[in-house]
Amino acid sequence: MARPRKTAAIDVGSTKIACVMADTDATGKTEITGFGVAPPDGFKLGVVVSLDKATESIAHAIEQAERMAGGKVRAGPVFVSISGEHIKHLPGLGAVPVNRPTRGIQSRDVEDVIRQAQTIRLPNDEEILHVVPTQFIVDGQKGVRNPLGLFGVRLEVEALLIIGAVTAIENLHRVMERLEVKNRSLMLQSLATAGAVCDEEDKELGVAVVDLGGVTDVSVHKDGEIRYTRTLAIGSSNITKDVAIGLRTSYQQAEEVKRQFGTALASLVEKDEPLTVEDASGRGPKQVSRRLLASIIEPRAEELLNLADAEVRKSQLADGLAGGVILTGGGALLPGIDLMAEQVFGMPVKVGRPDRVNGPREVVQNPALATAVGLVRCGLDGKTRQLHRVRAPGPVSRFWEDIKGWFS
Repeated sequence: MARPRKTAAIDVGSTKIACVMADTDATGKTEITGFGVAPPDGFKLGVVVSLDKATESIAHAIEQAERMAGGKVRAGPVFVSISGEHIKHLPGLGAVPVNRPTRGIQSRDVEDVIRQAQTIRLPNDEEILHVVPTQFIVDGQKGVRNPLGLFGVRLEVEALLIIGAVTAIENLHRVMERLEVKNRSLMLQSLATAGAVCDEEDKELGVAVVDLGGVTDVSVHKDGEIRYTRTLAIGSSNITKDVAIGLRTSYQQAEEVKRQFGTALASLVEKDEPLTVEDASGRGPKQVSRRLLASIIEPRAEELLNLADAEVRKSQLADGLAGGVILTGGGALLPGIDLMAEQVFGMPVKVGRPDRVNGPREVVQNPALATAVGLVRCGLDGKTRQLHRVRAPGPVSRFWEDIKGWFS
């Protein structure tokens, strides 16, 4: 019997570091074997600000996952998320003559045209993280998904170039080097999240994914590919801060109260029961009303969703999203957030949880861990599209893996 394929994922979030380990058998069945969560010390909004603290944070999450799985993260490929306000996207265009038209379009032709699409001028502090082909054009024929084997004399590509800050990318690699995570690939967080909560039909018909974490990641998918992405430096952590201020309690107490008793819509509070919280002044516990808690949460939740809706509208694809909106991340656990989102977006909304994996319920049913699970799924599907200068196995072999992954 063939040994299961081992993979691991490290999600560098703004409110937590999550590590997930998984085994996949010959039938494609994936089982989560271990997971660990740690505070994001050394990071600010997903970006490394202290190498020592960041290394310790990720090491702590890895240790938990390895202890549970009974193995090592480094036993297989490791997929690492990256996000932040520094991420942006630009259109990329490429066109090349087909090397040997009579043999049909070959992988080498696809490689050439993808490289051509990357030839854009960027500031010295930015570099291309991903290249996502949105369509190929063969001798003027648009809408080609897989050009391999087709006859043609000219091959073109339209692509989405995901751009990141060199400093953020390099410092994340330095942390991974310290942890001796050699066989790694970076992946845009919003791509990974969509890989966990969307199926191919969702992406084909059109869907927006809103990840309500410490920051808010918005991505829009259509015709099977990502078309727009944006990270907003505001998220569910801002709701917690509002609760802490409004109830005059600590951030930790505010987070606990929000999770246990909070709701996005004050109208959902049928019984105005009293809640006990610790006073920030240290004078001991005090009582506050549940309706007051909801009245603090509601305006900030609505603001978050309105900002996300504005980004979906900027994609100019909002009217064609038959799959509606999928909410995920820790903020998606807030009762009533889906009902509020339907009012804001004016389209169907559902809370997305990791799909197509087995394992502990606290992982596979948890929207807050969707990105980590999505990293594993996308890596196994060969769809990381990782064209960044990966330290290992090297840019050439990595590129060829991606070429095959696009059409698998």
